[in-house]
Amino acid sequence: MKKIFLTFSLVGLLAVSCGQKKEENKDVKNAETTEQTTEAPQQKELSYSLEWTAFKTPAKVGVKGSFDDIKLLDVNKDASSLAESLTNAKFIVVTSSVNSKDPERDGKLKAEFFANMVGNINGSFGTFKDGVVKINLTMNGITKEKEFKYTATDSSVKINGSIDVLADFTADKAFNSLHEACKALHEGKTWSDVEIAVEIKK
Repeated sequence: MKKIFLTFSLVGLLAVSCGQKKEENKDVKNAETTEQTTEAPQQKELSYSLEWTAFKTPAKVGVKGSFDDIKLLDVNKDASSLAESLTNAKFIVVTSSVNSKDPERDGKLKAEFFANMVGNINGSFGTFKDGVVKINLTMNGITKEKEFKYTATDSSVKINGSIDVLADFTADKAFNSLHEACKALHEGKTWSDVEIAVEIKK
């Protein structure tokens, strides 16, 4: 009788022990599954735009446009503010993507102006401080440091400034070609300064 009782006791102990192991294994698997499915929250990509304003006629009438293909690289996603994250960030503007919402004008800009320049437009941002940022801008194969003004909030940075395609980037060939092609429409006057407005948002 004692042997029978001892046998049942051992069977019961084994059954309980096996049951505990299954629960423990289940908990371990659940923990592993939780670890595998837990991911860091994805950061939202920045959106950005560039608007240029060129000028024509003696009255200096503005003509606005943009570029459809712009790349923003090396943004510091760990920075404490959007403006700080753009310090040392680089950009590439593909000039063949110029868009003034006028196909005929865009054709002339591509064929007469940008086709007579070296490469695309690219550059990098310096430090954003006290409403001023210095930008290294490369255009027509020439790099210039230009000072732009900016305003910043938690969600956006707006940058404004101007360049002179002749004085800054020696783009005489491109400028003269465009001026001749548009001489009548421009009433004999094409201006070499261009205003730039950039907005970057998160």
